[in-house]
Amino acid sequence: PQKTAEGGLFSSIDSGLEGIIGKSLWGFIKNVLGLGAKPQKTAEEDLAELQALKGAGGVKKMKGGEVPESSIVDRKAAYFIQQGLMYAVNPMVHLARYLRGTEKYVRSAVVYLQDPPKWAADYKMEQHIEVLGKPYPEGFGLTKARIKEAMFRAGKDGESATVGGGGSGSGAGEGEDKPEFTGEEDAELKELQEKLAAKGGGKTALPAVATQKYQGSQGSIVKRLQKELIRMQSNGNFAVELVEESIFEWYVTIEGAKGSFYEGEKFKLRFHFDHTYPMSPPEVTFVVKVPGWAAPEVGTKSASGECPSQAKGGAWPESWGMRKHHCPIHPHIYTNGHICLSIIYDDWSPALGVEAVCHSMVSMLSSAKEKNPPADNEMHVDSGATSARKVTGWDFHDNEA
Repeated sequence: PQKTAEGGLFSSIDSGLEGIIGKSLWGFIKNVLGLGAKPQKTAEEDLAELQALKGAGGVKKMKGGEVPESSIVDRKAAYFIQQGLMYAVNPMVHLARYLRGTEKYVRSAVVYLQDPPKWAADYKMEQHIEVLGKPYPEGFGLTKARIKEAMFRAGKDGESATVGGGGSGSGAGEGEDKPEFTGEEDAELKELQEKLAAKGGGKTALPAVATQKYQGSQGSIVKRLQKELIRMQSNGNFAVELVEESIFEWYVTIEGAKGSFYEGEKFKLRFHFDHTYPMSPPEVTFVVKVPGWAAPEVGTKSASGECPSQAKGGAWPESWGMRKHHCPIHPHIYTNGHICLSIIYDDWSPALGVEAVCHSMVSMLSSAKEKNPPADNEMHVDSGATSARKVTGWDFHDNEA
């Protein structure tokens, strides 16, 4: 949450510029730069607020209080220099970070990493990262990029393989244990399943691995995926199936919303998780050719409806191309399954999950103003890029479909 201040340095600067260039023009410039919301407190004051909030009634505190503030290591200068000289000396960068509240939350995260509270004293780095990504006030609400910054500034960037732009390898990660389930029920997961079922959830069968105990180095990641799977099955909003019974590979079926171009059409999303999840987003693509589905009828004015991704009576004009695929025809979705959606790349946060991504996909489809593939679809597909996560230069405009 961002708060506004009535006094202080910002108000003086704000009032001065407003008087020089006019209230309307200055207001417009602030909105363009994203400077409309101003933080009320310094990083230290904000940390104290977090401590007071989490300390009330004996609830968890966000800082241990064992390390003096003067002993906190913060490699802020080194971080900015690493980003490049023009970035480091640009006053607008620092002003924007201050006004948006970025700096105070990153600084608070640095202090947390340097002096974790007692309840987090035995946490592994993966668990600390989860705290950094959880929404305020349960955590710090940082995005992936800001978590990386906090880790670097706290000198913790070399302590965990979960920090970085994850690759597209197997879920277990190169050189690490493969998923191994014991066959025994995990009491915590079983309790969660029963609790949700008592509320009316759990209308579809769960894969056996969803509630089983797991042995291996990916324990916290696997348990997170198991909990997400149980909750999605309970909610019943999307059908989930594990690919070859792997907890690291999911197919999720979504349907076009009523009143949209995609009403009556179904599509499958493929989620691939690796050892960096949830610090890094899963690789999310549409399944180009779904096993068992009839092929769409291309070059037709009235489809039979045998293909789940093609509504009965729907047209497939030649302008859509002659490739047969099960992806949505959408300005931000390529016919090789790649998706131009910011939350599965730059705007990902560990606080998000599979169901949130699925809802965002349905929303993106519903907001389409036309039903056409991307203008550069043929060039992108012919480039031969196999991994969406390795594609650079995405131009995100999710709300302008």
